[in-house]
Amino acid sequence: MAVLATLGLAATAASPASAARLPSPRQAAFALSPVATAGALRLRGTRGQVLHGAVLVRNVSGHPVTVILRAADIQNASNGNADYVTAPLLLTGRWLHLTTRRVRLAPHAGRQVGFTVDVPAGAGGASHYAGIVAINAADLTVTAARETAKGRTFTFHRIDRQALPVTIRLPGRLSRTLAVRSARIAVQPVGAGLVLGLLPRGTELIEAARIKLRVLRGDHTIFSYVATLGQLFPDTPLEYRIPWKGQPTPGSYHVLGVIYPQGAAAVDINQAVEFTAAKATQLKHATPPTAQPATSSLPGWVWVVLAAGAAVLITLSVAVWKLARRPSRAVA
Repeated sequence: MAVLATLGLAATAASPASAARLPSPRQAAFALSPVATAGALRLRGTRGQVLHGAVLVRNVSGHPVTVILRAADIQNASNGNADYVTAPLLLTGRWLHLTTRRVRLAPHAGRQVGFTVDVPAGAGGASHYAGIVAINAADLTVTAARETAKGRTFTFHRIDRQALPVTIRLPGRLSRTLAVRSARIAVQPVGAGLVLGLLPRGTELIEAARIKLRVLRGDHTIFSYVATLGQLFPDTPLEYRIPWKGQPTPGSYHVLGVIYPQGAAAVDINQAVEFTAAKATQLKHATPPTAQPATSSLPGWVWVVLAAGAAVLITLSVAVWKLARRPSRAVA
């Protein structure tokens, strides 16, 4: 019993007084969907034409909601998925114009928001991609308030951000290609990573691309990697990062592999990469120290209590053993 009580004290002392927690996922307050289509927005037209479309914004909550709408460019994110960029607009997002950029909705109400796409007369290619992004205005208000607050405490805050892709299909032949432009070892606070410089080309996006590669040091395989990239949009460079297994040491490495883009020719990877001593020093300074086990952070008095409990247990055990060895007296 003494030991159990002691261990209970130790467990209580080891638990942190306060811990930072990520906010729990909550239900979305609104929904963004296409009008008259079941999936993504697809518009067909010719160069120099003005195309028309609409989206539906619905309040799915029991309280009023204000939704902010923005046109967006679609680029390739570092993880191989779509990245919706609302500012600055440099690509097809400049063609898209919304009839309103702010919608106030009563509980469970909905509203259609129209938009136009002004296709330039000199537009090339066959397919172009833009997006419409919707954000709950209340989320931005709370975030701005937290950013202006002073103090040492910081807070994670979730923003309900939804997006719809818009495909503009113009006359022309569809094609897809993918090229590997570079390979390097990058150093970040999360650790080292192999970064492949990819460039999708052609007139239509690549729906998916499977990648298989090995990193070698001489004849020894350091690690292997297999994954599938998401959609790759044409003429948008991608710096695709692959986490390095373990920690690289200075020297030369060889990257061998193949990328299989859907609907396009396979691409061979045969690149030499160098990890310099300067990079190794940078990695040492950039990577945070490894966390110590929780037991090493126990206060000193906890160990004293544990030792006392162990001594009590030993004393009780010896006493029980001595009692058990006494000869039993005969009962008259």
